[in-house]
Amino acid sequence: MATSRGWSKELEGLRGLASLWVLLGHICILADCHIPLISSPGIGVDLFILLSGYLMAKNYIERRDVEPWDHATTIKKFWLRRFFRIAPLYYILLIVAIAAGPWFGEMRDIISQFFPKTATEASRYSDQSLANIVNHVTFVYGFLPHYAFNTVLPDWSIGLEMQFYLLFPFIMLITARFGYGKSLLAIMVLCCIGRFVFHNYYEAFSMPSLILIKLNIFISGMLLAEAVRRKSLLFILLAQAGPAASFVIGLGMMKYQIPMDVLMILGMALVLWKYPEGGKMASLIWWPRKMLNNRFNAWLGDVSYSVYLLHLLIVIPATALLLQNWNLINYAPLVRFAIVCLLVIPPVYLISTLLYNFVEKSGIRMGKAVLAPRPQPSKA
Repeated sequence: MATSRGWSKELEGLRGLASLWVLLGHICILADCHIPLISSPGIGVDLFILLSGYLMAKNYIERRDVEPWDHATTIKKFWLRRFFRIAPLYYILLIVAIAAGPWFGEMRDIISQFFPKTATEASRYSDQSLANIVNHVTFVYGFLPHYAFNTVLPDWSIGLEMQFYLLFPFIMLITARFGYGKSLLAIMVLCCIGRFVFHNYYEAFSMPSLILIKLNIFISGMLLAEAVRRKSLLFILLAQAGPAASFVIGLGMMKYQIPMDVLMILGMALVLWKYPEGGKMASLIWWPRKMLNNRFNAWLGDVSYSVYLLHLLIVIPATALLLQNWNLINYAPLVRFAIVCLLVIPPVYLISTLLYNFVEKSGIRMGKAVLAPRPQPSKA
């Protein structure tokens, strides 16, 4: 069956909105301001996860002719591409997070003193042990409850993403052998069964950094990619099994998370679907696509990973210093939220733009250099 090739520019806009959602959500939490949906950054993370599953499946299927799934070199190339896309920026900010961890812990304690209901275990920020460093450098911390949420970075989700990359080529081999929809639904069922067989292990995680807790949402993105590729309404329906599995697993659920996951899947399907030229649906969806495709949203998408990884390094100390030195607590919640936004959003996006251009792009170039064919020595 012919694939729908080419980059969907709307994906960049969606990634940009997801990172902004997480940023604003954490500002809401730290400034003790409740804004419906915005105050739930975990739902923004689910949007990232859906996009990741969609992109990985779409790209892997489209490369199948030149990179067969059953070749070891294909798996090696996939892992190297993803490592060099994720790791360089992560390692740089990890150094900052661990080196300045005790200070970030002090800043987080200041916020907790003003807003006790936002309190978290700030001591996890100051863990400079060799074990914590090694586990984070090797990305194995996502499997270990004690280390899975143990720096100021939103590292739990980076470890989750790396676990997905580790499993993804083998998931695709399973789909090739047993069928795409059936295999992915069966894997979701296994994750649900694991929730009850290994319930103590699942529940030991303060954040859903274990892949078995969130694999169902990645798989929803994969099923959505196939829905768009085949123009299949059935696969859109199958993608809704991901939120259903979240209900069964039932860990760390936020208010509205499951219905929002359902709506995000449907919204992505509407935006990414290939409509006949000149048809009514193509006309209706033109404006949302135009909004997601504009230069501003494209830029938001470009810097989304840097924004996601960086923002707490700025938001936490800025909020703490405003509370301690500028009487931020005396303002109404929405005013507090607006003040913190005005102060932190410009530097977050400025620094993220620099990181994208000088670190992320460099990492991508390094990955391409590692994967580039080596010149063969000429024969005399």
